[in-house]
Amino acid sequence: MNLTAIVRGVGCALMAASIALSCSAPASANVYASALKPIAPDTFSFILNENATAGVTMEVWQVGGGMVYSENLGTLGKGTHTWSWNGTGAVAGNTYKARIVASSSGYSGWTQISQDATSTSFYVPVGVSVFKNMNSPKFGTIYVSNGQGGTTAFGRPTTSGIYALNADASEIGFFTGGKDWAAAGNSSPFKSTIGPDGHLYVADYSNDLVWEFNDDLSSVTQLIDASNKTANQYVESVWVEGTQADGNRKIYLVDSNYYGGAKGRKGLIMYDLGANSKATPGDTGTQYIGPDYFAFYPRDVERDSAGNWYMNQYRASTNQAPAITKFLDGTPPINTPAWETDITKYVYAYGISLYEPAGWVAYGHYNTGEVFIFDMNTGAFIDSFDAGSRIRDIAFDAAGNLYTVDNLTEWLRIWSPAGANSFTTESWFEIVPEPASVLALGAGLVSLLGLRRRKA
Repeated sequence: MNLTAIVRGVGCALMAASIALSCSAPASANVYASALKPIAPDTFSFILNENATAGVTMEVWQVGGGMVYSENLGTLGKGTHTWSWNGTGAVAGNTYKARIVASSSGYSGWTQISQDATSTSFYVPVGVSVFKNMNSPKFGTIYVSNGQGGTTAFGRPTTSGIYALNADASEIGFFTGGKDWAAAGNSSPFKSTIGPDGHLYVADYSNDLVWEFNDDLSSVTQLIDASNKTANQYVESVWVEGTQADGNRKIYLVDSNYYGGAKGRKGLIMYDLGANSKATPGDTGTQYIGPDYFAFYPRDVERDSAGNWYMNQYRASTNQAPAITKFLDGTPPINTPAWETDITKYVYAYGISLYEPAGWVAYGHYNTGEVFIFDMNTGAFIDSFDAGSRIRDIAFDAAGNLYTVDNLTEWLRIWSPAGANSFTTESWFEIVPEPASVLALGAGLVSLLGLRRRKA
């Protein structure tokens, strides 16, 4: 067997192992690597959100090609870790990215994996979003909207604004974007979402406005004003499609006003911003979903990758409104449901989130703190668990963990789904071995080839 065959054989074996691992990975996972940060060309750090009880494997992949190197790091604990590539498998002129395969033996059921501690204690937490785009250094960042300042029962003084945390619930910082959120009212900032541009968008429920944070959260832009709203229009939640840079940005705002039982504009209102930094003065938007469908209080919205919509409707009593409704996308206004959850069983819907790899759509119960999970395709009930006392918002991360904020318990809590699991995170940057490493490897190959020729 020649040297080329040996190298190819190792590469194929490594790739086969990786493919087997990827194929065997379940749709949801509790442990994953996030916040990848380059330290040197061949070195980077990452954060594990939870203990990787079944181990961590580092892989190096040629961009546009296969895996060239794999290293088993064994079990690693929750928190920050650093890794360096020694250059094994590198070929001068090629580019590479790293993949972190984190695995865990998992739990028997939905389990809280965060600690009730200072970093997760908030006086009035009313919104939560998690950054899911792996092609960003923000991957895994948690954003909590604290709608009112005060000292929590745990003893933490808090202020109105946005608190950012890493995936392991360690603190990143507190941000206002230069806005006085305390002066805005006790429901500001409220629910949030992360747009395709990577920016955080938040509803200002006290004033029925919506704001966009810039990339580093140092400033905010008001996206609508009084001229963009009709009488008594509320803004409780926001969804974003497209980007300003691409000239196709649209924002969708949830009007949750009951309008005294009248139709009003309850439902989803779309504003086509295009390449503009904010809505055009006088543009009151387009009724995208509703108002005919909604009899009570639509609270939140999410959209799946196929373009279909999911909205919840708040009621305290059964037989009045479905907790979640799915709408197929179409020509607005949309008022025909694709499916509804059982109105005889599910109520107090507050907050909504999707986890598409498992086909889940979930809501939090405002009165009991339970989380209810349904099938995205059919609306059939799948599972539920007790997450606190008064859920105000929920969010799934890229690995299927669920985040809940509860303003009675005053906690952000993170929950893992059941089962053994594995998740692969790819670096958003290229990793480059030191030139000396590549030269040394090349010299070794030349020496070995020379030795083979002499033997021949």
